[in-house]
Amino acid sequence: MSSNFPIIDISDLDSPSSQHRIADQVTQACREWGFLLLKNHPIPPGNIDEMFSLSKTFFSLPEPLKAQYPITSNSIGYMGSFQDRGKDDKMSMWFGGVPGSLLAAQNRDSLPPFWHEHAGKVEAFKHQCHGLVIKLLECFALALDLPDRKFFAGAHKEDVGNGNSLRMLLYPARPEKPNSHLEDVGSRMAAHTDSGSVTLLFQRAPGLEVMSPNGEEWIKAPYIEDCILVNLGDALSFWSGGQLKATMHRVTFDGLPHDRERQSMAYFGAANPDTVLQPIVQGEKMEKYYSNGIELVPGITVGELSRTIMRDIYGAAFQPTKEKKAPKMEGARQATAVV
Repeated sequence: MSSNFPIIDISDLDSPSSQHRIADQVTQACREWGFLLLKNHPIPPGNIDEMFSLSKTFFSLPEPLKAQYPITSNSIGYMGSFQDRGKDDKMSMWFGGVPGSLLAAQNRDSLPPFWHEHAGKVEAFKHQCHGLVIKLLECFALALDLPDRKFFAGAHKEDVGNGNSLRMLLYPARPEKPNSHLEDVGSRMAAHTDSGSVTLLFQRAPGLEVMSPNGEEWIKAPYIEDCILVNLGDALSFWSGGQLKATMHRVTFDGLPHDRERQSMAYFGAANPDTVLQPIVQGEKMEKYYSNGIELVPGITVGELSRTIMRDIYGAAFQPTKEKKAPKMEGARQATAVV
């Protein structure tokens, strides 16, 4: 099954003679798998290497120094291992916000000092990621034969709402499995679907597992140097009327033992908060669709979906003062925004 994992060369994506072919390939992969590897993408390898190098240096700092800058409602800050709902053994540094947010004076106290001199580079990298997400969203509109190729992309403006989020992640190597003091630690990253539109995952080692297209087995996602692993989130899947798939994925201690380290970076492309999700399939009744225990209904906005999910997973930083929490639904699949 893993030998059939889609690997798509997008080097000619901007060529008019190749756009339809590549759009069809990308979209078919997302119909079947919800995942694909992008080969010959436009983000320079040197820029990716620089981000990984900075990430490694930051995560090597003493934990008390990093812990002084917890995640904020602006999605800027640090989160250590075992701190999210799933008690996952990974640490993360979040860079949210619209362009310029990381350099803004009001966010300076939320950003660990290590990143002050590198914020401009992080902003530039986020911008490159956003550009690739837009190209993929145009592929979906083209392959789904929508009248406007900007149908999805037009709702993903970079400077609207709270922007999109880049997260640097480290799964640390430990001398023993961390269950002596935390008995409920069961994985490196609990099985979940993402909640947004398009996730770009940069890896430095294998370890991610994805649910097979038949829904019956876990498949090890290939790791190929200089390729980006792409997956879709629930918002886009629901918006497409289920034509595009949001696929469960996870990282286990079997796939990534406690004594092995893994670095990754995830860029989460999401539609602007006021985007109303109306499934584009006409004349057909969709089956009930759940994300993070919430039944998605036509007319829900991306902002409503995102706020409910984030406060459920990460707690007080995302808890508004005057908003009722949506009820969880029994038997619904979970969704998070961490990879």
